[in-house]
Amino acid sequence: MRRRSVILYNIVILFFLYFLIACLFSVVYIMLEILQWGYVIDHYSTSFHQAQPLDLITRSLYFSVITMLAVGYGDVTPFGLSKGVAMIQAFVGYILPYAMILNYLIFNPGNIKASKRKYRRENRPFK
Repeated sequence: MRRRSVILYNIVILFFLYFLIACLFSVVYIMLEILQWGYVIDHYSTSFHQAQPLDLITRSLYFSVITMLAVGYGDVTPFGLSKGVAMIQAFVGYILPYAMILNYLIFNPGNIKASKRKYRRENRPFK
């Protein structure tokens, strides 16, 4: 693969991972709210609106995405165990781009092959 296509591929994978992780965390927020262990409250909507199942799904996904991307508008707030889950999700959101960059820079197959050649060249027995 050419370098440009590898970079584009890594960016697409990063976006896909972000979306997948945000969806998984939104399911966790939904389960916490169903079990009444933690809530995600929207401060600008009525309690009648928040009681609707579709609002629970969209609110959880919205909160999950803004937590992952470290936006934090302040219009949606976690309560109960959702606070701890939000801290874990924010940490994952901060670490994921750095992990992808390190994966590309350090564990790139071209870098590994070059390192092996250099190691063999330096540790060759003398004749």
